[in-house]
Amino acid sequence: MLPLATFPNLFPGFAGPLEIIWWVLLGIKLVALVDAAFRPRAVFAAADKLTKPGWVLILSVFTLSQIFQGWLSFIGLFGIVAAAVYLVDARPALRAASGRGRGGWGIRRRRGPRPL
Repeated sequence: MLPLATFPNLFPGFAGPLEIIWWVLLGIKLVALVDAAFRPRAVFAAADKLTKPGWVLILSVFTLSQIFQGWLSFIGLFGIVAAAVYLVDARPALRAASGRGRGGWGIRRRRGPRPL
């Protein structure tokens, strides 16, 4: 007899809601870590935020702590907060300092009258 095609059988890493939350939080932490790692060092100083090595160290320690301890640990909860602070506060400031503000897709808004 064939086994039933249930969600845990099709996707073994996503057995229940807590595992799905774990993968989503790991993805958020990895996005924050990769974004911080690929930003130029000078942009962090221009935006008057924590230095690049500081953010990369914090985000990598908390990402590794989620992998080895889980997200429900005391350190894992701090990691969620650190990734959220980076994505909500530091990342928009870094984008604005690097000239990639809210223009979107490289389209810059003109100020003043249009040229003839």
